[in-house]
Amino acid sequence: MLKSEKMKDKKEVILNTIIKEYIKNPIPVSSKYLQSKLDIKISSATIRNYFKKMVEEGELEQFHISSGRVPALHTLKNYWKKKLDVNRELNIENSTKIKEFTKNYNIFCEFKFFEPNRLKEVIDHKNRFLILEFEKNEFIIDYSEPFYRFFNEFIGVEVSDLVNICKQIGLTTLAKKLNAVSNEDINIEGIKELLELISNNREWGNRYIKDILDGTILDKLKPGLYFEELLPKGYLAYNSNAKIEKRDAKMLCIGALCRDYESFFKNLTKE
Repeated sequence: MLKSEKMKDKKEVILNTIIKEYIKNPIPVSSKYLQSKLDIKISSATIRNYFKKMVEEGELEQFHISSGRVPALHTLKNYWKKKLDVNRELNIENSTKIKEFTKNYNIFCEFKFFEPNRLKEVIDHKNRFLILEFEKNEFIIDYSEPFYRFFNEFIGVEVSDLVNICKQIGLTTLAKKLNAVSNEDINIEGIKELLELISNNREWGNRYIKDILDGTILDKLKPGLYFEELLPKGYLAYNSNAKIEKRDAKMLCIGALCRDYESFFKNLTKE
């Protein structure tokens, strides 16, 4: 192996190890401490040289001359992009685990069981009311011919998709009413973490708190990882499909980048 390749391998080992140690305990990591955690033999002086180089390259940060190093935010983002499988369906046998581990790992989580609720029929009741008959329930609005034609175009469409369609064309009041049909059973755990996030980012909180607490955001987001496009800097959101107690569900987890999501999801899905 070429010298440059060996150096690259050592650098990756050092970087991955410092990330893992920081996630376990988010305080600066010293070269001496990291040396004791590495699987390869390397002097603390050599580690400090790597530290210096990685700080210069922006992968690590050092807040004080005498302190250890911490991973930069973009380093943590790249780490979780590699580690978290956005296409994975979470299989959680016991929903009480969600309450336990959101508390243990300081992560906010909300989920709702997903049962098909498609629009089956639009009934004109004496030109006074429109009855939107869904698979699970019914929804009544005042009659109007444009609404009658509009909803008949969406027979077979999920109520959550109808909510988004109404929002897109400016029917916000109707969307809010339909949303109540869509999100009747939102389950929320780790609310303290969400409130902490909001208290530190009030503008963001004012914009998103309602959509999060009423479950609207679960319908808006596709499964995936989200960073600054949705959250303040330093946080991530993991949105996924799940099977909770053998029922289909949607699940959203939000927390700081330094949380141990790998262990969190491992424990959640452990049989």
